[in-house]
Amino acid sequence: MPTDALLVTIAVVTMFAIFAAALAWADRQTSAGRLDSDAKR
Repeated sequence: MPTDALLVTIAVVTMFAIFAAALAWADRQTSAGRLDSDAKR
């Protein structure tokens, strides 16, 4: 596998991993808010 293709593959996988981590973080933030509002009712 040529070096440039390997670098592009690593970059794309890294971007997907960052995107997945950002979604997981955002979901955890909003889930915490929902749990707090449910407890106050």
